[in-house]
Amino acid sequence: MPSRSQENQSPQVTPAIATTPRGDGLIGVFATLADQHAQIAQLFEQLQGQPHRRARLWPELRRQLVSHEHAEVRELYPLLRQFSQTYAMANLHDDEARALDALIHRLDATMLESEHWGTLFDQLVSTVLHHAKDEEEQKIFPAAQEALGEARAVELDVQLRQVQQKLAMAH
Repeated sequence: MPSRSQENQSPQVTPAIATTPRGDGLIGVFATLADQHAQIAQLFEQLQGQPHRRARLWPELRRQLVSHEHAEVRELYPLLRQFSQTYAMANLHDDEARALDALIHRLDATMLESEHWGTLFDQLVSTVLHHAKDEEEQKIFPAAQEALGEARAVELDVQLRQVQQKLAMAH
């Protein structure tokens, strides 16, 4: 259980650029995105089953989810449509991103204190973790890194972070 000081800390949206492969072989933009998935999963844990934390944690979690997903849609996935091995993955991702946006909007339109909000949030957690861990980190990111090359993955990391910062400020 996190201490009160840990509860008040927001995870950084942008860790240092990974120019050497992580244990899973991901570098650059793919390592950054995977690290952000882990940060979002931590926020999910802090919020799930904790209705009294919703008002404080939901805005930060929402900001991170939206800036992360929208930056991917704007910067990464259009590039992946240029390669036959990642084209279908990019299209599937955009469909899932639209579904995620719709779920976030449903949460925003639901009273934070309600049981229904908790049910929708559990659905969001399941959807995001499946998308991030089972699809992106296991399938999409390795194929995309191979298609783009390591140098482009590192270069794209800077671009994506800048877009994320702008989107986070707007949300």
